[in-house]
Amino acid sequence: MANILNDEEILCSINSYKNVKAPSTIANFFTNLISGGVGGRVINDFKLILTPKNLYIQAIGHAVWGGLSEALYTDQIAREDIQSFEVETQRTKESITITTIDDKKMIFIRDNENKNYLALIMAMFISENKEN
Repeated sequence: MANILNDEEILCSINSYKNVKAPSTIANFFTNLISGGVGGRVINDFKLILTPKNLYIQAIGHAVWGGLSEALYTDQIAREDIQSFEVETQRTKESITITTIDDKKMIFIRDNENKNYLALIMAMFISENKEN
């Protein structure tokens, strides 16, 4: 049985994160202090899910009690709206830069300790779609 998301077959899925800068962390700390930890948390974990029609970016949060993960929200980008999906390999990391046709740029980092280069595989799937 194939994995399905929104009635679409999942071609490739990778876990990633963003490099959160210190000012964001500090602002997040004070927001959580004032709000009692309910709002303003910095989301650092993401799942990139590629289907034949779309690239989904799920923001993953972790519950305060027990640390269970949950998808907080999912952004959807039509594959034809992806201008570029560039992967740079650096030792045990893959740096992923996604640029959309409206010049929105997103940067994610993927651990590649197993050297399976899943981000490069996802990039090949996306480039195949552009060539066809």
